[in-house]
Amino acid sequence: MRFKYLCLVLAVITGCAADNDDGGGGGGGGGGGGGGSGSATIKYEPFTTRTRSLGDGGGDHFMLSLTDTIGPIACSLSKDFRAGLGTDGHQIIADVGSIAGVPCPTGTHSIHAADCPTSLKNEFTLREGCAYYRRYDNTGTELGIVVATAGAVTVTGNESSCMFNINLSFSGEAYSDIFTLTNGLVADPWCSP
Repeated sequence: MRFKYLCLVLAVITGCAADNDDGGGGGGGGGGGGGGSGSATIKYEPFTTRTRSLGDGGGDHFMLSLTDTIGPIACSLSKDFRAGLGTDGHQIIADVGSIAGVPCPTGTHSIHAADCPTSLKNEFTLREGCAYYRRYDNTGTELGIVVATAGAVTVTGNESSCMFNINLSFSGEAYSDIFTLTNGLVADPWCSP
């Protein structure tokens, strides 16, 4: 009984999952499908970005999503960081500042790993200054995440046109992109395949 209580406490803190002798299963449990578990260690792999989107991230911060897939699912990923690609592919997600009544989060948003959790499993929102690389297999199962160790997302523009200059580092592996999203007053989220 003591083990179950300890495991329950650890599950809340760290996501403990173990079996014990008295027939009870462990806590946690997993499975793929959605996004956000971030339990496996993977390495960043360069990819060609095909869809870029900016959404409210399900909270009071803008979330940027960059992926090598196309279609409505790829566009909607910036509205919910827990959502997955549903197919084989790569994704970068980043918090790019609080929503302050303007659909273009202008300014330079520093990316750092200092306060970024290495798992998104128990997070309610992305943390400010955090960016992540995620990879999915051909069944849509998330293989793991990598926290960006440094970088910046610089945004200029207004409600009709928003230009992004992205430079991120994933333990020394660089990702960079420059692009413009348009039609911010109408689009939800802004998306450019």
